[in-house]
Amino acid sequence: MHIERLGPYLGVRVTGLDLRDLTIADRPMIRDLLEEHLVLFFEGQDLSEEQFKTYGQVVGDLDNLVLLSNEKQDEPAVQIVEMKPGTVRGLYTDSWHSDACYLERPPYATTIKPVHLPPIGGDTIWASMYAAYELMAEPLRRLADELQVVQAINRFEHVHPVVRVNPRTGRRALYVNSVFSQRILGVSKVESQQLIDMFCTLATIPDVQVRYRWTPHTVAIWDNRFTQHYAVADYTAPRKMHRLTIMGEPVLGVKDWRAEAAE
Repeated sequence: MHIERLGPYLGVRVTGLDLRDLTIADRPMIRDLLEEHLVLFFEGQDLSEEQFKTYGQVVGDLDNLVLLSNEKQDEPAVQIVEMKPGTVRGLYTDSWHSDACYLERPPYATTIKPVHLPPIGGDTIWASMYAAYELMAEPLRRLADELQVVQAINRFEHVHPVVRVNPRTGRRALYVNSVFSQRILGVSKVESQQLIDMFCTLATIPDVQVRYRWTPHTVAIWDNRFTQHYAVADYTAPRKMHRLTIMGEPVLGVKDWRAEAAE
């Protein structure tokens, strides 16, 4: 297995590994890679739909959430993400977001592979929200540590901390995005919007990003807890992807993390 870093904060290209050969025993290895690099691109993977699903089950328990329709299926299945000519742009995928953060337990990770790619365009960009948090001045970080945000869409709504903490490492990341973050609690409406705008802007800084040009037979997986992503809608030909979501854990904020650390 060979690993090539694609950016200073996140993203590696992984070659020399056949995802069809993975077993549950390989789960810690994949998760350790994901913990360190946040986004993994496994190139040279010609997986059938069933093989793709089997690989996803190696990473973790599959979630049966259909993200765009917000409905549950009877059982986890490969989800289809497709943009056809005439599809309305600027709704979800081509805006900065993390998947399903309006749930109590948002997905741990998302994995995706192309089925049909446009000849030009259709890249995806990821941002490290660790790096975004660390870019802020110390007084702003202290403020963010104390805040909570309402994440919502349709009938789903949940209050989460503005700063999410990695339970394994204690590292902190911003957990606010431009699609689902509706308001900051404990401040005025004007102050709430200004804070959300400021936090969201940090994800758009190129310094904290990695951009990937899709190629056939590539499987990507990203840590949905500590990244945001943006599917660039700069193409006119059809684009079709297969996606799986991996079940996550409750969101841990700074206050709860400090309490756990003190025990």
